[in-house]
Amino acid sequence: MTADLHQGRHPHQGRHRHQGGLWRGAGLVLGLGFIANGLFMFADPYGWYLDVPGVVDTGPPNRHFIGDIGGAYLATGAGLLAGLRFRALLPGAALVAALFHGLHAVVHGLDAAAGRCSPRQLMLDPWAVGLPALVLAGFAVAILRGRA
Repeated sequence: MTADLHQGRHPHQGRHRHQGGLWRGAGLVLGLGFIANGLFMFADPYGWYLDVPGVVDTGPPNRHFIGDIGGAYLATGAGLLAGLRFRALLPGAALVAALFHGLHAVVHGLDAAAGRCSPRQLMLDPWAVGLPALVLAGFAVAILRGRA
């Protein structure tokens, strides 16, 4: 540690660099996943509705609504990937993605609290909707703190 200080490096600098790589990796995985989900929603909205576990429990399919949400998934995924490629875009892209997916998780949480969810949704939503939102929130904070 003393050698690091004498050479002008912060003693935790290497750790932050490693954590930054993990956060960027999470952003890459989420961005690609969001794009894949959005493309599926656009290309085959009724197939998406039937194939994604728990979705049929939310009510009847609405092709327009599925396409709108697919567009949000595509936009947040593309924004994350663009931000990872062009660093100046990353803070805004991470914030927008965290905001959309965080609000999406809140809607699911409110539905659960109001008793509008099937038992299957109650088991799946925390992992499929809540976890990505939490990871994105952490990613956005890490970006804003200069650690990713």
